[in-house]
Amino acid sequence: MRKLLFLLFFLSTTLAAQGDKFRFCVLKHSGNYLPHPTAVRSVLVYLKSTTSIDPPLKVFKEEIGDKIFNFPFLYLSAKGALPDFSGQEIGVLSRHLTSGGFLLIDEAENYGSDDFLLSVKNFVRKIFPDKDFVKIPPSDVIFKSFYLKPKVAGRTDTSPYLWGIKKGGRWVVVYCRDDLLGAWARDASGRFLYDCLPGGESQRLEAIKVTVNIIMYSLTGTYKQDIIHRKFIERKLESW
Repeated sequence: MRKLLFLLFFLSTTLAAQGDKFRFCVLKHSGNYLPHPTAVRSVLVYLKSTTSIDPPLKVFKEEIGDKIFNFPFLYLSAKGALPDFSGQEIGVLSRHLTSGGFLLIDEAENYGSDDFLLSVKNFVRKIFPDKDFVKIPPSDVIFKSFYLKPKVAGRTDTSPYLWGIKKGGRWVVVYCRDDLLGAWARDASGRFLYDCLPGGESQRLEAIKVTVNIIMYSLTGTYKQDIIHRKFIERKLESW
């Protein structure tokens, strides 16, 4: 048993250490593709201080083209509906996601019209015509990849679920409707820009945890299904 635990710990730290190659890449498009400009750096600083991931503190921004193959982790957001993407862009994303890439889609705002939701469904249907979004179950490894069973939350509480597209046994697209990065955005003084409603700071903590889990999952996949989590990890949040 000790040997097994040591092996799991070794794999955890080794694979996470590859995070020095982790880069947060925002997909550029004709709309507002980064509604919370300060949030990504906030995420990266937290990853650097709390996990074995050692990312550069830089936001990479790329249009959908051959350059995105240099970035296994992609982030897509907008204010309002997503714009229409060309057939060529859809083809590039399809190749990227079926060859090891990962896409996090983050709904930045919702005024009840569901413009973003409908555009996301249409967008993903073009990439994977045979796939539909499904709820990611609470038992999934994505909820164990770093923090143990965080609640799905963000700046808002639009949906209590993460939604995903699975291909080849792994989630290749994860969609959050709760404005994850909105919970991370800070002003020039380092203060959080937005209240998390309705749950306040406890909701923000869950948003932080679920964001980290998604990123860790994108790096490590399903091997962490049996990793034992330690209480000291939770203490890291106390100073955040």
